[in-house]
Amino acid sequence: SAFNFGPNNEAKIFFDTSPTNALVISGSAANGGLTISGSSVNIGCFVGIGVGEGNVTHALTLPNSSDASGQAKANAFFTYSSKRYKKDVEPLESAIDTISKLQGVSYNWKDTGRKDYGFIAEEVGRIIPEIVEWSADPQYANTMDYTRIISFLVEAVKEQQKKIDLLAEKLDKLDI
Repeated sequence: SAFNFGPNNEAKIFFDTSPTNALVISGSAANGGLTISGSSVNIGCFVGIGVGEGNVTHALTLPNSSDASGQAKANAFFTYSSKRYKKDVEPLESAIDTISKLQGVSYNWKDTGRKDYGFIAEEVGRIIPEIVEWSADPQYANTMDYTRIISFLVEAVKEQQKKIDLLAEKLDKLDI
């Protein structure tokens, strides 16, 4: 049985035994949907937005779509990075070699035709496998963490700057 609310009893709370075995809170589709408010909302595990039951795979899962339903938007995204969370910290070596192996591409999304830019996750996974999440079929990747490439870019720029400084010093000695 359900607790029904609203002028037409279209909003409800009920326990769905099949197929999800989950508590369902359903707002009115015709009159504003569902609003949860308060000083905070605590969700104990994973959140799926616009994906079917059983398809929530991460803390936050959005549809695999290039339209707005598959996009997140915020003023900032923060990542835990304090040294207190890390061990066995080592500087990146040969970052410029790693970056040189990556191939940036332009492409069009199959679902919307929208032009975009990035990498092919399977190719990146052969070079930096730790930043790629692979599917059950090892031929295909699901996702990659683009932000993890930043540390390689920073170190590659620093390597290049050392070479530029050395060349500038050599040119100064030539006194041309």
